[in-house]
Amino acid sequence: MSKRFLVCPPTHYAVTYDINPWMTRNVGYSAPDAQRQWDRFIETLGCAGAVEFVRLEANEHVPDLVFTANAALICGNLAIVSSFRHPERRREQGIFRAALTRAGLATTFLQQTYFEGAGDAMFDRVRPLCYVGYGWRSERNATLQLQEIVGCRVLPLLLVDERFFHLDKALCALSSGHVMAYMDAFSPHAQALLRRAIEPEYLIEIDLEDALAMAPNAVEIDDAVVMHSASRRLRERLHDAGYRVFCTELDEFIRAGGSAKCLTLQLDDGPIANLAAVSA
Repeated sequence: MSKRFLVCPPTHYAVTYDINPWMTRNVGYSAPDAQRQWDRFIETLGCAGAVEFVRLEANEHVPDLVFTANAALICGNLAIVSSFRHPERRREQGIFRAALTRAGLATTFLQQTYFEGAGDAMFDRVRPLCYVGYGWRSERNATLQLQEIVGCRVLPLLLVDERFFHLDKALCALSSGHVMAYMDAFSPHAQALLRRAIEPEYLIEIDLEDALAMAPNAVEIDDAVVMHSASRRLRERLHDAGYRVFCTELDEFIRAGGSAKCLTLQLDDGPIANLAAVSA
């Protein structure tokens, strides 16, 4: 069964404003190789496994529309649409909501809180957990509201390093039960929560070099993991976990603080118990 992803070509992508440390040093950059890198990324996903792409038309007024992971958190047939913290991204909300409706999903928003979708929330693939990052973009109140919606335990994780302003910059939950994590992106309490939730043999702790190369910002398809870059040590650990590793150049998007995972929104997502029931 193929995975469905919402994607948007980088037709109008550029670093035009400053809302994170990656953008700060790149404001005004036109990203001349973005289309080539995106095309190669989409091709790589197709080579890695069975995929289906739902394409969103680019819009010249929203350069970050390419980062579709921030559109919503998908929970079964419900899309919990993002409420962006920064004004520069808020005009994306209506575009994303319309696209998700066309894709056959019901949509809703959280109330009176900032929440940035699958950028800050992800379901564990074997445990009945939803990891939710907060602090830089999403708010703590979002974790409380999500607990009433998603149908599994929510694990609230405070992010403390502004370079990793979204959860998916520092954490990647895989279907094997392994979880890649850059632990220093999280508060001491959040680190303790992760160590209690994930068995030591399944926790793949990555170093700063891999974190800065956006290794946790990866896309899993079948037994493949697609990312921008991975050190030899990380590749070996993923191979030992049963994965093929595909690396594809995405530095044009890293200039704005995004990579492989940011460029996709999985449309068939949700708590492991719900997905198991659907596939049974």
